[in-house]
Amino acid sequence: MLVVAAIVLGPPGVARAEGPDDRCEQLRRRLELEHDRATRWRYTWAIVFGAGALGQAIAAPLVNDHVQRDTLYVGAVNSAIGAAASLSDLRVEVGATCGELQHNLVDAGRNERKAFYLNHAGGLVINLAAALVLAHYTDAKNAAVSFAAGYAFSLARIYTMPRWAWHPTITLGPSPGVGIAAAF
Repeated sequence: MLVVAAIVLGPPGVARAEGPDDRCEQLRRRLELEHDRATRWRYTWAIVFGAGALGQAIAAPLVNDHVQRDTLYVGAVNSAIGAAASLSDLRVEVGATCGELQHNLVDAGRNERKAFYLNHAGGLVINLAAALVLAHYTDAKNAAVSFAAGYAFSLARIYTMPRWAWHPTITLGPSPGVGIAAAF
């Protein structure tokens, strides 16, 4: 006689029975939190890049050296593009019903993933274009420093982006818990 038994445990603290309404409410709270984080992230980076654009645009005419002036103008344009991009991407919606919550969770994951990869490509393209302009009008060293600084800011923006919805910990599928299966 062969005895096989398997015990499947859910995450800690899930031993109590949860109904669909409890999971819907957890998902609603988590999507509201993700919505708030995405909004805060968008506006924070828009302010950071906007301040950089404004500061460089104000400083550029005050500089006598044409290399520094050109660098400041290119940096101002680069930062303005970053500010505009920050305002336009990564939106997380909440919803009212359980079906809308589940749909918005899938959309949020898709939007976060898409924004992550598009921001990588966009940051690379924009900073490379700025470096090429600076290499043409100033010198290669200045262009390299500009690219390194600009892309570092781009990466900081990307890696501070909310990404919970990629792999959510709350779903509306079967309730996790303890299960025992045996075969004789």
